[in-house]
Amino acid sequence: VLQLDICKFTTMSRDLNPLLLARMIHEIFSSFDKSVVTLQLYKMDTIGDAYIVAGWLPDGDDWQTRDETKTTCLLVLDLARKMISTLKRYNESRRHQLNCRIGIGIGDVACGLLGRSQARFHLLGDAANLAEQLE
Repeated sequence: VLQLDICKFTTMSRDLNPLLLARMIHEIFSSFDKSVVTLQLYKMDTIGDAYIVAGWLPDGDDWQTRDETKTTCLLVLDLARKMISTLKRYNESRRHQLNCRIGIGIGDVACGLLGRSQARFHLLGDAANLAEQLE
């Protein structure tokens, strides 16, 4: 699980025009979306300025030593690099200097739909908690 959070977003949301802020997040997150698709990862959700992605690891007792695990972990790290590059390019063309925090966690999770009205697919467990804490 990878979770990205834009630094000082709350302050920006007070200081920037709401439409400008929405356009900024849309532009950045749309670029992230392209990278997620290219790398064949799964975009879980966006919550405000948080962007959450999962990569599926193999099941079984030997999941930590399997080639699929290494491949997926490298894809997630590549995504983190692409996200940082996206923000650098954005900063070069704008007055706003954006920084981010990224947390990555691996391990067991449970997943499923939560809620009935506007149900959302969620990951719950140590890996998701670790990514959030590291971010």
